[in-house]
Amino acid sequence: MILRRLTENLKHQNWFAVVLDFLIVVLGVFIGLQVSNWNEVRAEKARVVDYSERLMDDLDFEYDYVISLIDYMTSTLEAGNQAYLGLTEQVLMDDKTIMINAFRASQYNWYERRRATFDEMVSAGSFRLIEDGQLRDAAFGMFSTPLFDIMREEGGSADYRTYYRETIEPSVVETLRQACGDVQIDTGDRYITLLTLDYACDPEISTDDLATGVAALLAHPDILDALRLRSAQRAGRVSDMKITLNTL
Repeated sequence: MILRRLTENLKHQNWFAVVLDFLIVVLGVFIGLQVSNWNEVRAEKARVVDYSERLMDDLDFEYDYVISLIDYMTSTLEAGNQAYLGLTEQVLMDDKTIMINAFRASQYNWYERRRATFDEMVSAGSFRLIEDGQLRDAAFGMFSTPLFDIMREEGGSADYRTYYRETIEPSVVETLRQACGDVQIDTGDRYITLLTLDYACDPEISTDDLATGVAALLAHPDILDALRLRSAQRAGRVSDMKITLNTL
Protein backbone atom coordinates (compact mmCIF):
# COMPACT_ATOMS: atom_id res chain seq x y z
CA MET A 1 0.00 0.00 0.00
CA ILE A 2 2.77 2.44 0.92
CA LEU A 3 4.70 1.55 -2.22
CA ARG A 4 1.65 2.18 -4.38
CA ARG A 5 1.12 5.53 -2.69
CA LEU A 6 4.80 6.37 -3.11
CA THR A 7 4.54 5.60 -6.82
CA GLU A 8 1.50 7.88 -7.16
CA ASN A 9 3.24 10.72 -5.34
CA LEU A 10 6.29 10.36 -7.56
CA LYS A 11 4.08 10.49 -10.63
CA HIS A 12 2.48 13.72 -9.39
CA GLN A 13 5.83 15.05 -8.09
CA ASN A 14 4.43 15.49 -4.58
CA TRP A 15 7.88 15.59 -3.05
CA PHE A 16 6.81 16.22 0.52
CA ALA A 17 4.57 13.15 0.45
CA VAL A 18 7.35 11.17 -1.24
CA VAL A 19 9.82 12.05 1.53
CA LEU A 20 7.21 11.32 4.19
CA ASP A 21 6.37 7.92 2.71
CA PHE A 22 10.04 7.12 2.34
CA LEU A 23 10.67 7.96 6.01
CA ILE A 24 7.72 5.79 7.01
CA VAL A 25 9.18 2.87 5.06
CA VAL A 26 12.66 3.36 6.54
CA LEU A 27 11.24 3.76 10.06
CA GLY A 28 9.11 0.65 9.63
CA VAL A 29 12.11 -1.38 8.49
CA PHE A 30 14.21 -0.01 11.38
CA ILE A 31 11.56 -0.80 13.97
CA GLY A 32 11.07 -4.28 12.49
CA LEU A 33 14.81 -4.98 12.70
CA GLN A 34 14.97 -3.66 16.27
CA VAL A 35 12.04 -5.82 17.37
CA SER A 36 13.67 -8.80 15.71
CA ASN A 37 16.97 -8.03 17.47
CA TRP A 38 15.23 -7.58 20.82
CA ASN A 39 13.43 -10.89 20.39
CA GLU A 40 16.69 -12.58 19.47
CA VAL A 41 18.48 -11.13 22.50
CA ARG A 42 15.62 -12.16 24.76
CA ALA A 43 15.60 -15.68 23.30
CA GLU A 44 19.38 -15.92 23.73
CA LYS A 45 19.15 -14.82 27.36
CA ALA A 46 16.46 -17.43 27.96
CA ARG A 47 18.72 -20.01 26.30
CA VAL A 48 21.62 -19.00 28.54
CA VAL A 49 19.46 -19.38 31.67
CA ASP A 50 18.22 -22.79 30.48
CA TYR A 51 21.72 -24.00 29.61
CA SER A 52 23.14 -22.71 32.91
CA GLU A 53 20.46 -24.42 34.98
CA ARG A 54 20.81 -27.71 33.10
CA LEU A 55 24.59 -27.55 33.32
CA MET A 56 24.41 -26.92 37.06
CA ASP A 57 22.07 -29.90 37.47
CA ASP A 58 24.42 -32.13 35.49
CA LEU A 59 27.43 -30.99 37.51
CA ASP A 60 25.50 -31.60 40.72
CA PHE A 61 24.93 -35.21 39.65
CA GLU A 62 28.55 -35.52 38.53
CA TYR A 63 29.71 -34.33 41.95
CA ASP A 64 27.60 -36.94 43.73
CA TYR A 65 28.87 -39.62 41.36
CA VAL A 66 32.52 -38.69 41.92
CA ILE A 67 32.13 -38.61 45.71
CA SER A 68 30.50 -42.06 45.49
CA LEU A 69 33.30 -43.33 43.22
CA ILE A 70 35.94 -42.09 45.65
CA ASP A 71 34.22 -43.93 48.52
CA TYR A 72 33.75 -47.06 46.40
CA MET A 73 37.34 -47.16 45.18
CA THR A 74 38.61 -46.47 48.69
CA SER A 75 36.65 -49.52 49.86
CA THR A 76 38.12 -51.73 47.12
CA LEU A 77 41.60 -50.33 47.81
CA GLU A 78 41.30 -51.18 51.50
CA ALA A 79 39.97 -54.64 50.59
CA GLY A 80 42.92 -55.20 48.27
CA ASN A 81 45.39 -54.17 50.94
CA GLN A 82 43.74 -56.50 53.47
CA ALA A 83 43.67 -59.40 51.01
CA TYR A 84 47.37 -58.89 50.26
CA LEU A 85 48.28 -58.83 53.95
CA GLY A 86 46.25 -61.98 54.54
CA LEU A 87 47.58 -63.88 51.54
CA THR A 88 51.20 -63.01 52.36
CA GLU A 89 50.59 -63.83 56.06
CA GLN A 90 51.78 -60.42 57.17
CA VAL A 91 48.58 -60.28 59.23
CA LEU A 92 46.90 -63.33 60.76
CA MET A 93 43.55 -63.61 58.97
CA ASP A 94 40.95 -66.36 58.58
CA ASP A 95 40.13 -67.74 55.13
CA LYS A 96 36.67 -66.14 54.97
CA THR A 97 38.05 -62.67 55.60
CA ILE A 98 40.73 -63.20 52.96
CA MET A 99 38.16 -64.39 50.42
CA ILE A 100 35.77 -61.50 51.08
CA ASN A 101 38.55 -58.95 50.67
CA ALA A 102 40.02 -60.71 47.64
CA PHE A 103 36.59 -60.65 45.99
CA ARG A 104 35.92 -57.00 46.77
CA ALA A 105 39.38 -56.08 45.50
CA SER A 106 38.34 -57.47 42.11
CA GLN A 107 35.29 -55.18 41.87
CA TYR A 108 35.13 -51.89 39.99
CA ASN A 109 32.48 -49.26 39.45
CA TRP A 110 31.74 -46.71 36.75
CA TYR A 111 28.78 -44.59 35.70
CA GLU A 112 27.25 -42.99 32.63
CA ARG A 113 28.36 -39.37 32.49
CA ARG A 114 25.70 -36.66 32.71
CA ARG A 115 27.19 -34.68 29.82
CA ALA A 116 24.25 -34.31 27.40
CA THR A 117 23.90 -30.56 28.02
CA PHE A 118 27.63 -29.96 27.66
CA ASP A 119 27.83 -31.93 24.40
CA GLU A 120 24.75 -30.14 23.05
CA MET A 121 26.25 -26.74 23.81
CA VAL A 122 29.62 -27.59 22.30
CA SER A 123 28.10 -29.00 19.10
CA ALA A 124 25.84 -25.93 18.76
CA GLY A 125 28.70 -23.52 19.47
CA SER A 126 26.76 -22.18 22.46
CA PHE A 127 29.25 -22.88 25.24
CA ARG A 128 30.52 -19.30 24.96
CA LEU A 129 27.08 -18.08 26.04
CA ILE A 130 27.71 -19.15 29.65
CA GLU A 131 28.65 -15.88 31.33
CA ASP A 132 29.63 -17.44 34.68
CA GLY A 133 33.35 -18.12 34.24
CA GLN A 134 33.54 -20.54 37.17
CA LEU A 135 30.62 -22.57 35.88
CA ARG A 136 32.11 -22.62 32.38
CA ASP A 137 35.54 -23.70 33.63
CA ALA A 138 34.11 -26.33 35.97
CA ALA A 139 31.97 -27.86 33.22
CA PHE A 140 34.78 -27.86 30.67
CA GLY A 141 37.22 -29.37 33.15
CA MET A 142 34.82 -32.06 34.39
CA PHE A 143 33.59 -33.19 30.98
CA SER A 144 36.92 -32.92 29.17
CA THR A 145 39.12 -34.87 31.58
CA PRO A 146 40.04 -38.37 30.38
CA LEU A 147 40.32 -39.54 34.00
CA PHE A 148 36.98 -41.35 34.17
CA ASP A 149 37.49 -43.20 30.88
CA ILE A 150 40.93 -44.31 32.09
CA MET A 151 39.44 -45.55 35.37
CA ARG A 152 36.76 -47.51 33.54
CA GLU A 153 39.31 -49.10 31.21
CA GLU A 154 41.68 -49.98 34.06
CA GLY A 155 38.88 -51.48 36.14
CA GLY A 156 37.39 -53.62 33.39
CA SER A 157 40.67 -54.93 32.03
CA ALA A 158 42.66 -55.27 35.27
CA ASP A 159 44.77 -58.44 35.36
CA TYR A 160 43.85 -59.05 38.98
CA ARG A 161 40.14 -59.09 38.15
CA THR A 162 40.80 -61.63 35.37
CA TYR A 163 43.11 -63.82 37.46
CA TYR A 164 40.69 -63.85 40.39
CA ARG A 165 37.75 -64.98 38.28
CA GLU A 166 39.90 -67.57 36.49
CA THR A 167 41.02 -69.00 39.82
CA ILE A 168 37.96 -69.06 42.09
CA GLU A 169 35.04 -71.42 41.47
CA PRO A 170 32.09 -69.56 39.82
CA SER A 171 29.68 -70.77 42.51
CA VAL A 172 31.88 -69.25 45.21
CA VAL A 173 32.21 -65.98 43.28
CA GLU A 174 28.42 -65.83 42.90
CA THR A 175 27.88 -66.45 46.63
CA LEU A 176 30.34 -63.65 47.41
CA ARG A 177 28.63 -61.36 44.89
CA GLN A 178 25.23 -62.00 46.42
CA ALA A 179 26.39 -61.49 50.01
CA CYS A 180 29.25 -58.98 49.65
CA GLY A 181 28.80 -57.34 46.26
CA ASP A 182 27.59 -53.92 45.17
CA VAL A 183 24.64 -52.47 47.06
CA GLN A 184 22.68 -49.52 45.74
CA ILE A 185 22.58 -46.47 47.99
CA ASP A 186 19.15 -45.05 48.74
CA THR A 187 19.07 -41.58 47.16
CA GLY A 188 15.39 -40.88 47.83
CA ASP A 189 13.53 -39.58 44.79
CA ARG A 190 16.68 -38.57 42.91
CA TYR A 191 17.16 -40.37 39.61
CA ILE A 192 20.73 -41.42 40.33
CA THR A 193 22.35 -44.81 40.98
CA LEU A 194 25.16 -44.89 43.54
CA LEU A 195 26.83 -48.11 44.69
CA THR A 196 28.74 -49.05 47.82
CA LEU A 197 30.79 -51.92 49.26
CA ASP A 198 31.14 -50.30 52.65
CA TYR A 199 29.18 -52.75 54.78
CA ALA A 200 29.79 -55.95 56.74
CA CYS A 201 28.90 -59.27 55.11
CA ASP A 202 28.94 -62.95 56.02
CA PRO A 203 28.70 -65.26 52.97
CA GLU A 204 27.63 -68.84 53.54
CA ILE A 205 30.61 -70.72 52.12
CA SER A 206 31.88 -73.99 53.53
CA THR A 207 35.20 -74.12 55.35
CA ASP A 208 36.57 -76.48 52.69
CA ASP A 209 35.56 -74.19 49.82
CA LEU A 210 37.13 -71.21 51.58
CA ALA A 211 40.37 -73.10 52.16
CA THR A 212 40.39 -74.31 48.55
CA GLY A 213 39.84 -70.78 47.30
CA VAL A 214 42.66 -69.28 49.36
CA ALA A 215 45.00 -72.11 48.29
CA ALA A 216 44.11 -71.51 44.64
CA LEU A 217 44.88 -67.80 44.97
CA LEU A 218 48.24 -68.55 46.57
CA ALA A 219 49.05 -71.07 43.84
CA HIS A 220 48.51 -68.52 41.06
CA PRO A 221 51.98 -67.34 39.97
CA ASP A 222 50.99 -63.76 39.08
CA ILE A 223 48.03 -62.82 41.28
CA LEU A 224 49.97 -61.10 44.07
CA ASP A 225 51.84 -58.92 41.59
CA ALA A 226 48.54 -58.09 39.88
CA LEU A 227 46.95 -57.24 43.22
CA ARG A 228 49.80 -54.89 44.11
CA LEU A 229 49.47 -53.17 40.72
CA ARG A 230 45.71 -52.83 41.03
CA SER A 231 46.05 -51.32 44.51
CA ALA A 232 48.63 -48.83 43.24
CA GLN A 233 46.31 -47.87 40.36
CA ARG A 234 43.39 -47.36 42.71
CA ALA A 235 45.40 -45.24 45.13
CA GLY A 236 46.50 -43.04 42.25
CA ARG A 237 42.98 -42.66 40.83
CA VAL A 238 41.47 -41.82 44.22
CA SER A 239 44.10 -39.10 44.57
CA ASP A 240 43.40 -37.90 41.00
CA MET A 241 39.66 -37.65 41.65
CA LYS A 242 40.17 -35.69 44.86
CA ILE A 243 42.49 -33.27 43.07
CA THR A 244 39.98 -32.90 40.23
CA LEU A 245 37.17 -32.02 42.64
CA ASN A 246 39.33 -29.58 44.59
CA THR A 247 40.49 -27.91 41.38
CA LEU A 248 37.08 -27.58 39.79
